Amino acid sequence: MCPACHTRYGVTPPVPATKQPAAAPATKPDTSAPKERSAPREDRLRKALRGLPHGEHSVGRIAKAAGLNHEKTLSRLHALNAVGEVHQVGKRWSNEPPSTDIEAAMDRLQARTNNLRIVRSREPVG
Repeated sequence: MCPACHTRYGVTPPVPATKQPAAAPATKPDTSAPKERSAPREDRLRKALRGLPHGEHSVGRIAKAAGLNHEKTLSRLHALNAVGEVHQVGKRWSNEPPSTDIEAAMDRLQARTNNLRIVRSREPVG
């Protein structure tokens, strides 16, 4: 024996380890209840639209708020538009609730009367 082993084991040399066959793992039948699925995660786009103030927003602003890329946000906005949750106003998207018939009629009336000029007939002076 080398001096290190002699110091470690003393006068009696170590007994070589004998290989014992490994015990077969006991397989238990899986009687536990199936794991419950966690609740589905909330849609990030819908959550971002609720967080934004009511009004019109660009796709970029909505995408940034939702943490999605531009293309995915645009396709999801079109899907939400088909359902009626948002509506497109030109190149922007509005998260305002849809207006009622009376509100729409008042808006049209106001749009028509905004550009009117009131002309008064005056008598010639002098």
